[in-house]
Amino acid sequence: MTFGDSSSIRVAVILACHNRRENTLECLRELARQELHVKIRCDVTLANDGSTDGTSEAVLAEFPDTTIVQGDGNLFWCGGMKLAWSSAALSDPDYFLLVNDDTLLDVSALCCLLEIAGRPDSRTIAVAAIRDFVTGVHTYGGVRRANDRVPASGKKESCDTFNANAVLVPRAVYRELGIFHEVYTHAMGDFDYGYEATRKGISVIQSAESLGTCSRNTSTGTWKDRALSRRERFMKLQSPKGLPWREWVTYNRRNSGWIWPYRCISPFLRILLGR
Repeated sequence: MTFGDSSSIRVAVILACHNRRENTLECLRELARQELHVKIRCDVTLANDGSTDGTSEAVLAEFPDTTIVQGDGNLFWCGGMKLAWSSAALSDPDYFLLVNDDTLLDVSALCCLLEIAGRPDSRTIAVAAIRDFVTGVHTYGGVRRANDRVPASGKKESCDTFNANAVLVPRAVYRELGIFHEVYTHAMGDFDYGYEATRKGISVIQSAESLGTCSRNTSTGTWKDRALSRRERFMKLQSPKGLPWREWVTYNRRNSGWIWPYRCISPFLRILLGR
């Protein structure tokens, strides 16, 4: 999908999907409705990780300019985003807009993020504050240490890292940091990226107002679900969508300071204690 003027500002929109055809289509429709007040061209790259629900066909029927890169079903979210990001980077765009396919952006979102990020050579990552579709309660966006989510406050907020539901990365930041770390399969890649950015003096700034909607994930059926047996929780903890040991150790060694050994074992203690 391509929309906007083919002029001086080029934004590569990158997404990953797996068997969520209607979510993916609705996300793309909202992207296509963006109110672009300056000359901006957006090119969408979608990593389709082995979907069997006709996602690729439906996307191309409605948005024929979309670039789709195919996975085998084992990429998961981080793997899919890395594939799409690497593909989109070949055209050397001015910005990369990372979007979750279950996030619906307000029509002003992209222009707001561009205003926060500044020029393509800036060292500022712009993060969209996201709200629940029904309640309006803040759900995702910027994060400070100790997993302290930063709700939209009416002013731009400096953060330590982010959930990548909708994040704008200027070209200069990409050239310095690259894409998500190679070790991550599903989770942790966005948090790790944000922490690495702040360590290197790159600003992570959240929007003053909410710029889109996405409901928070629940713990039901995950390793945090206390209704499951300890054995089931341990198995889910080590699954790609949990906290696989190698990835979790890498994440904590990079981002948790001197308490990283405790952080590594804390999920196991939580399950053993039934918490």
